[in-house]
Amino acid sequence: MGGLDAGAPQPTGKKGHGLHRPKNKPNIVLDMTPMVDIGFLLVIFFMTTTRMREPQAIEITLPPDTGTNKPVAESNVLTVNIMADGTIQQYLGNIKASPPAPVVVDSLDALLLRAKVDNIKKQPPHYDKNMVLYESGEDFLRRYAAMPKGVDKAVRDSMDKVRDEKICRLTVLVKVARESVYDHVVAVMDAIQQNQIARFAIVEQTKDDLKELEDARKKAAAGPGRGGR
Repeated sequence: MGGLDAGAPQPTGKKGHGLHRPKNKPNIVLDMTPMVDIGFLLVIFFMTTTRMREPQAIEITLPPDTGTNKPVAESNVLTVNIMADGTIQQYLGNIKASPPAPVVVDSLDALLLRAKVDNIKKQPPHYDKNMVLYESGEDFLRRYAAMPKGVDKAVRDSMDKVRDEKICRLTVLVKVARESVYDHVVAVMDAIQQNQIARFAIVEQTKDDLKELEDARKKAAAGPGRGGR
């Protein structure tokens, strides 16, 4: 708020009778108290409503711990090595039969999707532990693709669960070095979640793993028939 100080009236004339305006200009006085109050109110408002940048995280759904270890066929295991130098190496099955190949971060989704579809296609009909018969992977994918777009969500979710948990046998094994880039670990786990791969594990990369990778690279560079020299 503001105020106008015009000065006090002064007497005039010989006997001090009469009033006249002062010759100097009037003083304008501003009361800054309301402005200070508004400033504090704005500070409190922004402190209580502003959201700081939240840390990036991925929600990972872990399977229940049953306390039992189930054997996994080597041909169903896709190993992804996140190296300390910032590269990513992947191979399917036995490293001696399938030498490691580099993969860029942007192609992780395509790699896992292709590996999952290929794994489903090669699965034969089988019975589960409850003696429920499941069709082959080829037949399931054919029936899945023939579903109309307007099918009920519950039906599609049920089909997705059968595909991911009953038909697909792909297991992704992620081996991470202590010096690996954190963003690469996040990218791999995000690709696993996006492709709805139900079986995966993440372990620490060991010296034996590095030796296997190096031996496989040397054998691949030597060419066929020269690996033993």
